[in-house]
Amino acid sequence: MDFNNLKDKKLKADYALTRAKANMYMGRSLVTDTLLSQAVDFYKAVGDTASHIESVIAQANHLRSLERKDEAWALIDSLVNDMPCDIQRQLNQVLLGFSFSDKDNAKALMIIDRQIKLAHDGSERLNFEIKKITPLVTLNRSKDAVALCDSLFALPDAPEEGSNDWLYMRINYAAALGEHRETSPQAVAILKDVLGRMKNVPSDKLVEFYIPMVNLQLNSGNINEATKYTNLVDSLDSDIFDRDPVAASYLEFLKIVLDYEHNGALSLSRLSNTAHSLRKVSNDLEVKRQERDDALENAYDLSRSNYELTIRHQHLWLFIILIMLVGVIIVTIIFFVAHRRRQKLIEAEERIEALEQLAMAATKPSPDDKQALFKKTLLLQIDIIRAFAEAPTAHNQEALKKISNAGNSDSETDALVNWSELYPVIDELYDNFHAN
Repeated sequence: MDFNNLKDKKLKADYALTRAKANMYMGRSLVTDTLLSQAVDFYKAVGDTASHIESVIAQANHLRSLERKDEAWALIDSLVNDMPCDIQRQLNQVLLGFSFSDKDNAKALMIIDRQIKLAHDGSERLNFEIKKITPLVTLNRSKDAVALCDSLFALPDAPEEGSNDWLYMRINYAAALGEHRETSPQAVAILKDVLGRMKNVPSDKLVEFYIPMVNLQLNSGNINEATKYTNLVDSLDSDIFDRDPVAASYLEFLKIVLDYEHNGALSLSRLSNTAHSLRKVSNDLEVKRQERDDALENAYDLSRSNYELTIRHQHLWLFIILIMLVGVIIVTIIFFVAHRRRQKLIEAEERIEALEQLAMAATKPSPDDKQALFKKTLLLQIDIIRAFAEAPTAHNQEALKKISNAGNSDSETDALVNWSELYPVIDELYDNFHAN
């Protein structure tokens, strides 16, 4: 939810990278850091090299948490050649850590050779040369490891005797010599010298040297000395299995060999205990794998829940928008109806006002209206006379004579005009003149 609430792509990339770095620094699995691929793509697109490198390393750790180790390796290895030397060394160091963690000694040697070529000075080169000893021994190339140690001790800038680097070289030298019976006594002498130089070292750290000493003493044929160191380990560290099950299993195998040397027979109880220990280690690994799978499933569940929440959020917004749209439509309709009603009311009021004015005009005609009525009546009479005059027929001539004689004393005036209709007109035009 935090991630999806961020609007800017850079903020999302920074969020994913910061979360992954926090998990790495705390030693936690990155199995749930499924957002890292977006950060990798973003930093690559914008050209932020430093953040891109960090995100690629984090993404590689995420892939390794999913047991996709080859993909993790290839992801980092694809960047090495295109980067400056300092960044190449940084990326190679990450790959070297992956190699040692996976016990892939062949890849470890390849990366160490890369680092030797990129080393700043002789001291750095020497440090990486020393790191080659363990992979060589593990790959059954102990003779190469011995030859390498001899050459390193002969260098002018070899570590000073008694220094930590010198002790580290001597321990690895003893491991290389102890792989063969003829050189095992020399390896025992070297490791004893190293132990004698270790002052104020905690007992749990000494156990890390006592167990290899048991192996070297067995290879040298010193059964009693091997037994002495076995008893010494038992007396110093009782919880070795809880702290380091691999070292504990290694010690059990050595004890089985010692029993065989002493008794000439293999101890079934010890073999059973060793098998039980290995089974416990396997179960622990299975539990961790199950925890990883559960974490991944939880991550997917969270992602799915997040997706469902996002859909609900979108549906909620669509519902709100729909309600707002319906509200706007209703308000528009109400406004339109009210406007129509208002217009009709205005029109009705205008009609009422017009009717009132007409009524007032009808009850109280103005002088102009009266003059117009009189002119209309007079013009009507004139038009009649003109019609007779313009058509000189015998009938019309007779009618014109009657019109011209109208009003003479010897004419019948009452027959010429309908006085009962004329007098009301006069009264109407001239304020009841006839009636008065």
